[in-house]
Amino acid sequence: MLNTRLTGLEQQVVQVRGFTLIEMLVALAIFAMISAIAIPLYTQYSQRAYRAEVMSDLMSCAQALERYSAASFTFVGANSGGDNTALNAAICDPLSVRQGRYLVTAVTTQASYELTAVPIGSMAGTGTLTLDDAGQRTWDENNNSIIDPNEDDWVKD
Repeated sequence: MLNTRLTGLEQQVVQVRGFTLIEMLVALAIFAMISAIAIPLYTQYSQRAYRAEVMSDLMSCAQALERYSAASFTFVGANSGGDNTALNAAICDPLSVRQGRYLVTAVTTQASYELTAVPIGSMAGTGTLTLDDAGQRTWDENNNSIIDPNEDDWVKD
């Protein structure tokens, strides 16, 4: 004869339960609130990092122009396309240009230069940065093509 007695574990009814619709909606709402805060902060952080990158690129290009001038006794010819064009890649090849975030151009004369970084792509509208041979740095932060008194440096006030 078979033993038909059930053990205590087998007598318990196991109830499997998933998430309810309300629980899922609450989790989705929490995720949406966190995203609403985090995404703009991440975007601002990225823009500051990319701006720092182009500042470094401008300084590197300025050093490259100084080396070019020391060898050729002029800044003219560093950008073979003429004024307001990109520098020759052999002289300066900025990372921010290769990544498609800025367009770096130079205006050169016999004894001076001015480098300009114009934001493009994801950085468009964040303000143009310039650096000249005297070390003068400007950042047109409000992007109005006028250098206001508080825009005469790369440091944000």
